[in-house]
Amino acid sequence: MLKVILISLLALVFVFLGARSCGLTPEQIEERILLAEMNAEEGLAYRSENVRRPGVVVWDNGLQVEVLREGQGAVPDEDDWVRVHYRGWHLDGREFENSWRRNEPATVPIERTIAGWREALVSIPVGTRLRLVVPPELAYGRAGGGRIGPEETLVFELELLAIVMPDPPRELEEWERPVPGLR
Repeated sequence: MLKVILISLLALVFVFLGARSCGLTPEQIEERILLAEMNAEEGLAYRSENVRRPGVVVWDNGLQVEVLREGQGAVPDEDDWVRVHYRGWHLDGREFENSWRRNEPATVPIERTIAGWREALVSIPVGTRLRLVVPPELAYGRAGGGRIGPEETLVFELELLAIVMPDPPRELEEWERPVPGLR
């Protein structure tokens, strides 16, 4: 028991020092930890309820998948690039991203997406539309990111439109080229 307490204290010191180096105050650190705990609890409750909905399948890693439309195309590999439409929202219904609203699908390398997307995308054929409930460990985890809080469960509607070739790197303008000898 003493070992666990010492390890926990050591971890808190490292979190404190890391946060201080990022410019966070002790109060902000405390608020962030509290937010993470609240998000984790809310996410667990949501996922526990969502699994009861008809058509929801829970994968071994905790990802909850509901097939809205089954596609008939090829299934991508993890090193492929794909074109997708998607909508992402928080558990309270606030939307944080929507490619349909922008009327512009996203082209992304599967290997650079969050783990929940990666798992889903390499398991479905082109043309499939899914509703995903992504636990924090398959999304942005403890750190969160941008508009995503720490330990937040996220909901996505994701449609795999195509497997695509990545755009070739564009030629840099003269003013964009690095100066030789500088990094």
